[in-house]
Amino acid sequence: EIPPSLQKPWRELVLNRAGQEFEYKHPLVGNILKLLYTGVTRCIEKLFFVETSSSTAGKATIRWLTQKGHGGEGSFATQNNIDDIEAMSMTADEFVGEGINNAELSQSVEDLDEVLLLLERASWCFEQADSTDLAAKARMQHSSVLFRRELETSRDQNVVQNHAVIEMRAAKMMESLSRE
Repeated sequence: EIPPSLQKPWRELVLNRAGQEFEYKHPLVGNILKLLYTGVTRCIEKLFFVETSSSTAGKATIRWLTQKGHGGEGSFATQNNIDDIEAMSMTADEFVGEGINNAELSQSVEDLDEVLLLLERASWCFEQADSTDLAAKARMQHSSVLFRRELETSRDQNVVQNHAVIEMRAAKMMESLSRE
């Protein structure tokens, strides 16, 4: 835990606002950085930072770790809700990958109920990753499959519907699909 007296200096360091005399004024921050370096370099696959209580230094560090644009790349870390254990089992990138897998698999399945289930899973994964664009695409595909199932059901039952209504719904569906 970073002592209260070093909270603001840590924030200034993380946000790249430390002056030239920073090391002289705050030598204990150097010790904390050595501990952090040891933890980061010794982890094998994943490293979890857990903040047990809100702090100035913690907020600044989380902001820095989760911002995009470090040398043109993505963020160093993702922020997870610790109340949702299932969501913590994967990173945002892993959720996106799993969502894409479910969406691709839905294209190869013929049973519409199974397709709907796969698209629901894809939407959920994209939502867990905060990928609103991909989640919207999956929901739109889901709506399209629901419409297709409705058309097949009405054809199977020999129900004659107003063709203008069906054409209008199909046109709106195609417009939405093309936008996504």
